[in-house]
Amino acid sequence: MSNKEVAMTQYTIPEINNGVAKIQWSDGSWTFIELTSDMTEADLDDLVHMHIPPHLRSGSAPSFLSEGASRTAAAKASPAPNPDWLTARKEAYGTLESQVEYITENGLAAWQAHVAQIKTDNPKPSDD
Repeated sequence: MSNKEVAMTQYTIPEINNGVAKIQWSDGSWTFIELTSDMTEADLDDLVHMHIPPHLRSGSAPSFLSEGASRTAAAKASPAPNPDWLTARKEAYGTLESQVEYITENGLAAWQAHVAQIKTDNPKPSDD
């Protein structure tokens, strides 16, 4: 589910004991949520949303999967690490926030020159 799609699922709070609320959904499933005195209604709803049982979440099965399918569990292969030149560039660029700050303080042309220098200092190897 994307951040733009917000599933809204009703819940009740049948009991609260020692700062812990029992959260119950319409199908009778439940969980416990630890409360804090500074919690807002939005904080509670968000926390409860993160604990909605999977069978109550909206969504659909991937196209390759159907009921009765037989599959073999296997660890997903780890992605290849970034090449050294790319890692060096990413470190030199810094965070998006630091890049915006650089542009704000020095101007777009200075940032473009800075990026060009980073690429010169950390060249991408040719594929010949």
